[in-house]
Amino acid sequence: MTTTLVRARWVIASDGANHHILQDGEVAFRDERIIFTGHNYTGPVDRLIDAGNAVVGPGFIDLDALFDLDSTVLGFDNHPGWKKARVWASDYVAHGPRDVYTEAEEDFQHEYAMAHLLLNGITTALPIRSILYRAWAETYDENARAAEAAARLGIRMYLGPSYRTGLPMVHPDERISMHWDEPRGLQGLEDAVRFVEDFDGAHNGLVRGFLQPDRIEGCTTTLLTRTAEAAERLNCPVRLH
Repeated sequence: MTTTLVRARWVIASDGANHHILQDGEVAFRDERIIFTGHNYTGPVDRLIDAGNAVVGPGFIDLDALFDLDSTVLGFDNHPGWKKARVWASDYVAHGPRDVYTEAEEDFQHEYAMAHLLLNGITTALPIRSILYRAWAETYDENARAAEAAARLGIRMYLGPSYRTGLPMVHPDERISMHWDEPRGLQGLEDAVRFVEDFDGAHNGLVRGFLQPDRIEGCTTTLLTRTAEAAERLNCPVRLH
């Protein structure tokens, strides 16, 4: 077993009941277990890390972790959403929407986002991604690849493909209505359930599954009811965007 000692200007420590801010503190851990927080550690040390003027503490949790900032850039404007394609056009829906990004571009976004979360002290994240630039919603396969990326980087991720049964669309006369495809949304729920069954607890617990119907105006009562039933059966969380 390897013992590592970290020294830093500030250490956020815990005594099991409360947190304490220690100036010029130390943290010692052996393999994956913290064995000491405080000052003047006297045990054996295999590796010493002098973090300098830094804060060492428990990892932060981000429950709204943006995973596709590239699509945010596409949406920067001061116009109504329908003038900037944040609401699909009815003729676009009629001709069949497509995925704007390639698999490789999606995977890069995910891994880049995870790396930046870690760089900012976030060790547990629940991502949120835009579905405006997709053929319909997220997929099982892209989340499976994201799970592998999380394992490589060592970040704890809550993952699962989003799904929906409808979306708003704008007509040439500027009228907005809903386009519904409930069978597609229910299939998306089935894929999400399969993902939770396959990946919840994967990679030594780094990956957890959750269900994410997206968004509330695009979800039928049937979809939400079945989501609640699935979440209870799987004992997993739900995030409704």
